Amino acid sequence: MAMIGVLFGGPSPEHDISILTGLQAARALHDDGAEVCCLYWTKTGEWRRVPPSTEAAAFLEPVVDGSVGVELTVPGGFVERRRMRSAPVDVDVVLNCCHGGPGEDGSLSALVMLAGMKVTGPRPQAAALAMDKLATAAVARIVGVPTIETAPVADGIEVILPATPWVAKPRFGGSSIGVEAGIDDLETVRALGRSGVGRAGMLVQPYLEGWTDLNVSVRTYPAVQVSAIERPIRSDTAIYGYRDKYLTGGAGMDAAPRELPADIPEKVRDTVVGYALALVAAFDLTGAPRIDFLWNGESEIVLCEVNSIPGAWGNHLWQASGVPRVVLYRDLVAEARAARPLLPQWAATSDGQALRMSGSIAAKLA
Repeated sequence: MAMIGVLFGGPSPEHDISILTGLQAARALHDDGAEVCCLYWTKTGEWRRVPPSTEAAAFLEPVVDGSVGVELTVPGGFVERRRMRSAPVDVDVVLNCCHGGPGEDGSLSALVMLAGMKVTGPRPQAAALAMDKLATAAVARIVGVPTIETAPVADGIEVILPATPWVAKPRFGGSSIGVEAGIDDLETVRALGRSGVGRAGMLVQPYLEGWTDLNVSVRTYPAVQVSAIERPIRSDTAIYGYRDKYLTGGAGMDAAPRELPADIPEKVRDTVVGYALALVAAFDLTGAPRIDFLWNGESEIVLCEVNSIPGAWGNHLWQASGVPRVVLYRDLVAEARAARPLLPQWAATSDGQALRMSGSIAAKLA
């Protein structure tokens, strides 16, 4: 029987959080009786198969104890290279637990699909769109979801900028890493764009002092369902950052301080749910994306960002909604397995006629 491949790690600043998400998912599925194959994408780009019982501390070592090197072949899937012959790793569906970077922008999903496997989360095109904050804001406005005024910052490009002070964000990053608040000069933003995740592009938005974070998750399988809404509790920082989300306890994001369910007026709750459903439909999102909003404490709500593969898959939001962790993971896998198959990109229909009739390349360039 084919196994569920739980894939985590990857070349992203959220590498460590991805490991934690993957290990939690693998352990829950394994303990529930599923056949699980843990596939670790190392920081150096290698693939390692690790035992489902592996603990987080093992990933602090250069090579995870008990792991075996594998390769991802396209087409073909994962293969374990052995001394005499290669052995395919019998995985038909992948639970993608890679946050940020190529794990969340659709690149990894596209590669896995080209290799011939099903994969959880949104289609690559939808993931790429949701990863681009500028594009996300444009789509949101089209479907009537208010957004924060957003402007790109790049050398040689003149745009109308919002009023300072700004929040500077990587255009293609998450909401926690590389984000700085209270900035009031362009040169600082440009400097942030010369390193890390900011190198792919930076954005500025007005800093909304006193506004409250409100987060919600949506899934469309086995039916459309909206999770409870949380109000994350910040420390004394200006933004809800990496430390607040992930470094407040051994349980990671599940232990982050929050009000869940959020104590908010019914009208605000209905607005958040309506906006979230509109965005999921507009982006054609699958999986269990988390949608983050900001609320001014009265009637105004704006979109902050869309997270197509949220930390721990938003497990805390779903548990508060009566969906156990293992049920969430199993439904993600079932949704992926039920997805439409890829078009037959690997059908060998070429007959070589065009090559035989082509003549010389030099003649074509003349």
